[in-house]
Amino acid sequence: MARRKKISAKYTTIDSELDIYYQESGYGDIPILLVPGWTMTTRAFEHQLDFFSTSEDYRFITYDPRAHGQSSKTISGHFYEQHGRDLHQFIENLELDNVILGGWSFGTLATLSYLNQFKHNHLRGFIMLDGPPRATGKDNKTDWATYRYDDADHFQKFFTLERLTDSKKTNREFAQWMLEDRSEKNIEVILSMTIQTPDTSAALLNATANFLDYREDLISLETALPLIYIVREQQKEVVSQWAKNHTPSAQVTAFGEHMMFWERPQEFNQVLVEYADMCRRNFTP
Repeated sequence: MARRKKISAKYTTIDSELDIYYQESGYGDIPILLVPGWTMTTRAFEHQLDFFSTSEDYRFITYDPRAHGQSSKTISGHFYEQHGRDLHQFIENLELDNVILGGWSFGTLATLSYLNQFKHNHLRGFIMLDGPPRATGKDNKTDWATYRYDDADHFQKFFTLERLTDSKKTNREFAQWMLEDRSEKNIEVILSMTIQTPDTSAALLNATANFLDYREDLISLETALPLIYIVREQQKEVVSQWAKNHTPSAQVTAFGEHMMFWERPQEFNQVLVEYADMCRRNFTP
């Protein structure tokens, strides 16, 4: 007889000013922990929470980062080095081990910040979910980076200054950019998440990301952990070439747009489970 769905929502205290809201599902002994991207929340992974809710192999976990969603709207800490420390304390609080860890979008900067500061001792696998190992590069069309140093395409300005000067317009265009199906219903789901992060916190977090470069930290995992890069179709060539040059063991899978895991959950969940099963079989922590 199949187990009933198990999905729970809780809080854990990181420090005196920060309570982290998180959701988890499933009965398994291997945690899969996915960190949402910039201004996003646990709702982004609602289809994964449902999918793993009866799993006897995996325990799926996701949380609202500092100042995101239902977590505390702190005055300070809006930079990814601190988000990496928050992630470390979250893992410690929940006593997680053998974690298959992934970050989505700039959530990769949080997970790589964690790796940079605390190494990979508690990890069993590492997922890059359509996010880069550094925020800014010389050319974001041919390099695995989100922004250009010269900001010739005004992408940095859009996510930083314009979030402050015209957040309503910026949030809607941000939602449209992420989606394959840009229906009003889908846009409203994203808006319901991104508006929960205060504009000043969002802008500061994005601006400070430009100073980070975690390429060497990701490369260091080449012989340490199984790697998978799941990216939108547009990024396939750039990320595949980067992987070939720096982490040739990494699996690269590309489909859909930035929220492919939400828009195409069946396809994404199959890729995720196959990767997780491989981690269980082939890696001894």
